[in-house]
Amino acid sequence: MSAKRAILLSLASWGLLALCFPPYLLGPVALAVLAPWFYVLRMASKKVALISSYLGSFFFHAISMYWLYHVGDVAPQALIYSGLLLGIAYLSLYALLCAWVFVKIRDRFGEVLLIVIFPLFWAGIETLRAKGDMSFPWLSFGLVFGGSIELMQTFALFGVFGCSAIIIASNMCLVTAFLKKKKKLAFVPLILAVCFYIGGYAVMSFEDNVKDEVETLTVAVMQPSIPQTRKWNQEYYDSVMKQTWDLFETLDPLDVALILFPETAIPDYINYRRREYSYLKKYAAENDVAIVIGALNRDRHKREEKKKPNIYNSAFLFGPDEPKEYRKTRLVPFSEKLPFDNVVPAINYVDLGGGDFTPGDSLTVWQPGSFSPFICYEAIYGSILRDAKRKGAKFIANLTNDGWFKRSIAPYQHFNLVRSHAVENGIGVVRSANTGISAFIKPNGRVIERTELFEQRIIVQDMPLKTRFTPYSVIGDYVEWVLFAFSLFMIVFARLNNKSPQPKQLGAHEHHVISS
Repeated sequence: MSAKRAILLSLASWGLLALCFPPYLLGPVALAVLAPWFYVLRMASKKVALISSYLGSFFFHAISMYWLYHVGDVAPQALIYSGLLLGIAYLSLYALLCAWVFVKIRDRFGEVLLIVIFPLFWAGIETLRAKGDMSFPWLSFGLVFGGSIELMQTFALFGVFGCSAIIIASNMCLVTAFLKKKKKLAFVPLILAVCFYIGGYAVMSFEDNVKDEVETLTVAVMQPSIPQTRKWNQEYYDSVMKQTWDLFETLDPLDVALILFPETAIPDYINYRRREYSYLKKYAAENDVAIVIGALNRDRHKREEKKKPNIYNSAFLFGPDEPKEYRKTRLVPFSEKLPFDNVVPAINYVDLGGGDFTPGDSLTVWQPGSFSPFICYEAIYGSILRDAKRKGAKFIANLTNDGWFKRSIAPYQHFNLVRSHAVENGIGVVRSANTGISAFIKPNGRVIERTELFEQRIIVQDMPLKTRFTPYSVIGDYVEWVLFAFSLFMIVFARLNNKSPQPKQLGAHEHHVISS
């Protein structure tokens, strides 16, 4: 196979895959669109397969993550644009690694065994991407099912990573059907899509028809819609807070039990803003209502290596008791924290223009209603949602700010991630986003109500205080650690398998199929 043909096939495959993620509508097509890429992996030389795989993945990430350039409106553009390029280049290395393992093992296993082994390896690599200081589980393939309430019910059984494995296996079946003339395998993508849809439809129909008395909590979600270009400009602080308080004061506190503001709704250190702190404390006490609001905080502990106070991205609960603080545990790499700065102290002296935050060290469950606050990025980790559910949380209060990314696909991707992992673990979400998308989401993924982007709005709903049993919420941790270990094993196996196989030669009937 020529390099030009291999690259074109890979670009087509990965480009179509990018259009399968919400908000785009091609979700189930992901079960088949990677078949041309797998054809390249099967038939091209090692060098051509690796180059075309990297370029295809680079194209995919460029389409899917272009929105990061919007951060350049409020940060040094040269730094943001170069960081975007480096980030895409880095994330594309995972596909390169998978392609390398594939070409090393493609002639070492039979067709059936390969269709089992490689999808599990791929899923293991996705779990690898979700671990450590450089973790970024943003574009796991299974998330393509998030555009359909019926298809996303598969997350409850297989998890997002398991669905990624199924998608990979489906595409491999299609290629095998083409190369080996096994026509039955060509129907695998269609059969999977139909079965998942019918199964999800049956589950949703059953749950919608069950008349069950469930305790609820009336929650008000605030979406002040503050432009990011003004949010962190101290010249606009008073006008920003006025816009937030004006919306807040239109709400009748007697109608609600919990009021949820977005991440950094107070865009400053809360211990520097005693007026706002006192106002919220007094308002909550006088109206017998709980208020959760995002703000920064800093303590007086000095880091020995930096001699600076610890800074936290926090959520604060104001209620009948003394205010409580939750500190964000998972920080965005480079944006909120430089990776490995606790391992290599010299990194702390590097200034890339991002935040210098310290992560919190524990989850919490707050009252009323038994909910766990999650700030922005950390709600995209299914493992954290499982931990909160085990601690007794009945729903997640997700405070976020996607205003950085304007009217792009990023807020929709973020919303899909949170919703998908909520279904995976059977726990509802109340989401307050500065510029949207704010929403009430049931444990089965059904959206009770949501906002659009850049609406200045309050939504009030009764949130069910009941979680949903899902097999994955029980076995998910074990599954993901096994997949992670298996991926490491396969990398070692491929590395020790030093004999680089040549692409498998076509048989007579395969030449005939391709030429025709």
